[in-house]
Amino acid sequence: MKIPLYLVLFCLCLQGFSQQEFFSEAILKNTIISKKTWKFNLISNYKHAYQNSKWRRFGLDFDFDKKLNSNWTISGGFANNYRFDRELGDFYELRPKIGIEYKISIFENVILKQRLLGEWRNFFLANHNHYLRSRYKIELNYDFKNNSNSQKYWGLISSFEWYFLKDSLSQERYSNSREFSFFILKKLEKFQIMIGYIREVFLSDSKSFGLTGNTISLRMIL
Repeated sequence: MKIPLYLVLFCLCLQGFSQQEFFSEAILKNTIISKKTWKFNLISNYKHAYQNSKWRRFGLDFDFDKKLNSNWTISGGFANNYRFDRELGDFYELRPKIGIEYKISIFENVILKQRLLGEWRNFFLANHNHYLRSRYKIELNYDFKNNSNSQKYWGLISSFEWYFLKDSLSQERYSNSREFSFFILKKLEKFQIMIGYIREVFLSDSKSFGLTGNTISLRMIL
């Protein structure tokens, strides 16, 4: 008995779709203090998973940037996340973080950034442990500026980030292994708007329904 080719292709598509998770995300970043070499930010965020888990995350983060010179910046802060999960239970996460970033202009209006970040993830209100995690991110920014002093312009931002963690915890869902993102930016006089796509690859032993995540993200920076 011959199996039609279109039926085989349809089954393969269904199998690939079943390995995917889909999310939406909204982030509001507000600079509360800005000085010559220091900047302090308050960031609120919401992320929602569709399909099986109905997982949700609310976050309120505080971070800072200390500019050392035109190329080097030290960053740090605290991430506060509360996550809702029907199957694994709700929990709160407190995540102190510290990192360093190197920025260089490689062409006109093209900036290359590299960031190394260390995090201490502390989980509460659920059966979780605490662990350290490091991250390395490389980012490429392109601005469509008419001149260097322009306050209104469009931009493109693409990045790739690796998460260095050997194994996820037994009760952790969506533990990242690596992440790719692409954003379109619109810079106005008083704020920026970004919309983009994030592709995440999860650790195979994490409590994820799919091996990869697809997120549509909307961000505003005041």
